[in-house]
Amino acid sequence: MASTPLTFIILAATIIVSWRAFEQSGLFEKLLHSPYRVKHQKQYYRLFSHMLVHADGIHLALNMFVFYSFGRVMESIFTMNWGSTKGGAMFIGLYVLGGAAATLPSMRKHGDNYGYNSVGASGAVSALLMAYMVLFPLNEIAFFFIPMPAFIGVFVFFLLEHFMKRNVQSNIAHDAHIWGALFGIVFISLAVPNSIPRFINQVLSVF
Repeated sequence: MASTPLTFIILAATIIVSWRAFEQSGLFEKLLHSPYRVKHQKQYYRLFSHMLVHADGIHLALNMFVFYSFGRVMESIFTMNWGSTKGGAMFIGLYVLGGAAATLPSMRKHGDNYGYNSVGASGAVSALLMAYMVLFPLNEIAFFFIPMPAFIGVFVFFLLEHFMKRNVQSNIAHDAHIWGALFGIVFISLAVPNSIPRFINQVLSVF
C-alpha cells in the first residue's frame, strides 16, 4: 500500500497545530521562536517548532499554499532520484533545516532581547521554493500573481526581500526569508552537484 506523501503529512500537521495554537495561547507561546530563550534557557527545540505555528489564518494559508504547490514536486523529485527513504529524508532535511537556518539572523540580532519572538514556516518554504527555482529555471511561476520564468523569480525574490527589509516597517522577518532561500540554494547545489551549472546554462540559453 502506498504511503502518505510527506508533503501532506507536514501540511496537515502544520494546519492542525497552527489552528490549535490560535485558540490556545499557551501552546502558541510554547512553540514560537524566542532567540532569548534559545540562547539563555537552552530551548533549542524552538529553532524548529516555530514552523508549526503562525500569526493568523492568512499567514498560515499563504505559507501552506506555497508549500503545497512546490513541496509535492520537490518530494517527487527526491524520491524518484534517491528512493522513498533517502529521498524522503532529504526532502524533510531541506524543509526543516531551511526553517532552522532562517532563525540565524534573529539569533544574532535578538539573542538578548526577551521581547522578540517570531513564528511561521516562511523560512522553510523559502528554502523549498528556491531549490525548485534553481532546478527548473525556465518553468513559469507567479509572484504576486505576475507570471515569470523561475530564474527571474530568483532575482525578484531577493530584490524584493532586500528592499522590504531595508525600507518597509512591518512585523515580517525578511531576513528569515533570505536566509531560508540561501539555505535552499546551498542544499540543492550539494544534493544535485550539477544544478548550479545547469541553472546558468539554461538561463544563458534564453539570451
